[in-house]
Amino acid sequence: MEPFAKRPRVDDPGAEAVKGEEAVTFHLLSKDPETGAMVLEENGHFPPEMTHQLFGESEEIVGYDGLSIDIWLSPQFQAFIDVKYAGKGPGATDLRTPFKEAFPAGFFEQKEDFDRALQEEGSLDLSVLGKEVASQPTEAGSTFRVYRAHLAAADAQLKALHKRMEPLLLFFVDAAAAIDPEDDGWHLFTIVEEPPKVAGAPGPAVVGFATAYRFWHYPEGSRLRLAQILVLPPHQGRGAGALALEAAQALADELDACDLSYEDPAEGLQSLRTVLDVKRALGLEWVQQAAGERLAALAADKGKGAAANGHGSTAGNGKAAARAAAAAHPLAPPPALLERLRKELRLSKLQAGLVWRALLLVAGGGEAAAAAGVESLIWQAIIAQVAEAKGDAQGKSVRETDKGFVMCRGAGEAGGAQSKIPLLPVEEQSAEQQAEAVEEAVQQQFEFVKGVAAKFLGGDEEDEGDDDEEGDD
Repeated sequence: MEPFAKRPRVDDPGAEAVKGEEAVTFHLLSKDPETGAMVLEENGHFPPEMTHQLFGESEEIVGYDGLSIDIWLSPQFQAFIDVKYAGKGPGATDLRTPFKEAFPAGFFEQKEDFDRALQEEGSLDLSVLGKEVASQPTEAGSTFRVYRAHLAAADAQLKALHKRMEPLLLFFVDAAAAIDPEDDGWHLFTIVEEPPKVAGAPGPAVVGFATAYRFWHYPEGSRLRLAQILVLPPHQGRGAGALALEAAQALADELDACDLSYEDPAEGLQSLRTVLDVKRALGLEWVQQAAGERLAALAADKGKGAAANGHGSTAGNGKAAARAAAAAHPLAPPPALLERLRKELRLSKLQAGLVWRALLLVAGGGEAAAAAGVESLIWQAIIAQVAEAKGDAQGKSVRETDKGFVMCRGAGEAGGAQSKIPLLPVEEQSAEQQAEAVEEAVQQQFEFVKGVAAKFLGGDEEDEGDDDEEGDD
């Protein structure tokens, strides 16, 4: 690769902008066990999912003809960024600065230097990754293993490895941010694939990582928050991400944390998380019994208490009436039941509600009556929380978060948290508009829990996938 500053210029380069994700391609290398040479991994070419954290919201690069940016990654995540183009004109997008900021550990700009580094790079030393905390065989005959380390006290080699992996988050995780490895609260999970122990098999390779932060929870206790998770695209959908989440859950149990929360998970990650939580809940006999009792109450109710199905008005619902209606719904869990579910599974309040609703659909066997009941349960719960917030609206809006519905001004974020459920305006909208917003929120949550339940009812044949999102709860 020629240095950035020594590219040929043209007087009139192509005026059309190119999207960053179209110009950038990642290439994963692995070491051939027989020759020792670096070779491209199977399915090792892949584009980024986003580039706005380098090139701005438009994700556009301007002023280049025939631009290609190839990012080559060694097994230990040393990076060679190869920028090529036919011409560059005045006003062209600065490429050097964004990449220097994105890769604080540095990267190679010359292929010769990268080749020398590849020759010197040794095999992955599993002993520096920390304690093995989870493992799972794959369909390919290999084994995924998750290693956990307290990052502040980790081996210097592991800290350096994490620093080289961390820039990838910028291309696959919205609102990604680097962490302070010396902060005592951080724990690192390194996901490794170990090939079968046969002659000629390659050595173990890192396929992803996750970080979780332990912080104080008043009055006596702690919480654990999953902050970063990335499974490299060629290895997604194979169970590596699920294994990392299970390892994080095990750490929450070990630390006796109040809950394990996630920073603004994307839809796929939230779905995977909820599937795993429902799976754990189904292992509790008392939970299955409670779900059966609620479904029996729904059948006995014959639709009287669950008549509201998401098509009613929201205008006249006072706080007390809406709260009473939600609590009286035949599928509504008693507060003590929901609290027990939260404590035993270490769930946030919002997550416990999602898990309970998905459990009802699973226990109902996919029957229409159970589905209609869960939809009305969601509707009445949302109406109750919106009504609770209306009294103190004063030009604000309400958004659902992990702690329930909270107020925020205008159409912005609540405490920096983006909800997967639409913003529900409290004032300055007609009753019809408010009803439409509530209906949309109900349908989004209902479709979500129905999709989770389908994993257990045979209605979704896809494997549990992996996602790679970061954000704020």
